[in-house]
Amino acid sequence: MARSLGDRANQQMVDRLVGLGALWSPALIAAFRRTPRHRFLDRVYQYDQRSESWRAVDTRRRRSDQLRLVYADRALITHLSPAAPRRVPVPISSSSQPSLMAQMLEDLRLRPGQRVLEIGAGTGYNAALIAHVVAPGQVWSVDVDREVLIDAAAHLRPFARRPITLRHADGRAGFAEAAPFDRIVVTAATSDIEPAWIEQLTPDGLLLAPLAVAPGLSYVVCGGAADGIFSGQLMRAAYFMPLRTEGEPGEVVGEGAPPRGPLQTLRAPWARWFERRFPRQAWRDFIQAFALFSWLSGLALSYRTTEEGQPSFGTSDARKGHGCWFGPCTWQATGEAGRELATTTWRAFLDAGGPRPTEFRLHAFPITQLSAPDGGEGKVRRSGPLPSLDGRTTFRRCGPRCQQIWELIEPRERIGEL
Repeated sequence: MARSLGDRANQQMVDRLVGLGALWSPALIAAFRRTPRHRFLDRVYQYDQRSESWRAVDTRRRRSDQLRLVYADRALITHLSPAAPRRVPVPISSSSQPSLMAQMLEDLRLRPGQRVLEIGAGTGYNAALIAHVVAPGQVWSVDVDREVLIDAAAHLRPFARRPITLRHADGRAGFAEAAPFDRIVVTAATSDIEPAWIEQLTPDGLLLAPLAVAPGLSYVVCGGAADGIFSGQLMRAAYFMPLRTEGEPGEVVGEGAPPRGPLQTLRAPWARWFERRFPRQAWRDFIQAFALFSWLSGLALSYRTTEEGQPSFGTSDARKGHGCWFGPCTWQATGEAGRELATTTWRAFLDAGGPRPTEFRLHAFPITQLSAPDGGEGKVRRSGPLPSLDGRTTFRRCGPRCQQIWELIEPRERIGEL
């Protein structure tokens, strides 16, 4: 029987994912081959810069140009926020970049018989891939948006042999009715690890979530939980739409407060490192590593893009306001104090071995605010032992839901860096 244009396009996409190293396990390769992406995309939205508006593209006709769009290795917008006077709709749901989806599913180490919770139903595509691997296990997918769930249910109907249960719920609360889960995968950016996810994970389970730690910095973290503490490692950079409440576009980590005051331009110590031999991606990887280290060190972080579309970060002392913007060739510092702050942080980064984001392990545990006698907030407490990290390089941050300990993994081993 001849394959349709869509089926051929799907097989070519899978070939590309395997060839580029994003997909490698036989079970997931089979899942992608038997789950065509075009079956989950009826329409997508593209932004028109000239008209400053969104254009809907009907992809149901399966023309060659539509299939090229559907099977491109890119995220595709599938839902927009409701129209409102003097407000441009914003994306609220999408179909993720296939190569990123494949890598995240590989990170989960899915096995037959597992119980899996997906936070964020999207088009239903990710749940269908998971269900193909874990059968005869079961997959639950929760979403806060009823319209998203209706579309996902329609897309999943032809795949009725794969047990998937859709529920309307706030993903931050997990899904206690069906807990515990062997795997929990979050498909929306979150500013913290939610306590409910820790509670609803089996002792040998895995939680995978895109963690938006600071402006311009978002990473997939994957790990397990024991004694109420989540412990996981950063896997790769990944940018998702924010986890949100019903009817809202979701909170995002904004650009942050830039360093205050007039800026003095200085030559960066890494000037000319990224001009010829190294590709543009080298600058992105380097500055993200330095920015994450700066944030972990307790500095406030700001983010912007250059005219060339490259990332630029600023660090500052939140109390004193002085700081510095970092570019490929120059620094822009707020006088001597800003230059000194930047230099000190740069030397500390080098002394630590220039750690990459993937060389950090995150330990997160829920916080409890006790009321002080005067009505203010009391001390933060938790039950159970903290992880033993004596002698290791650690950083402490406090998220909206959890206290966080960031541990620099030692020994480090880098393969194929240059």
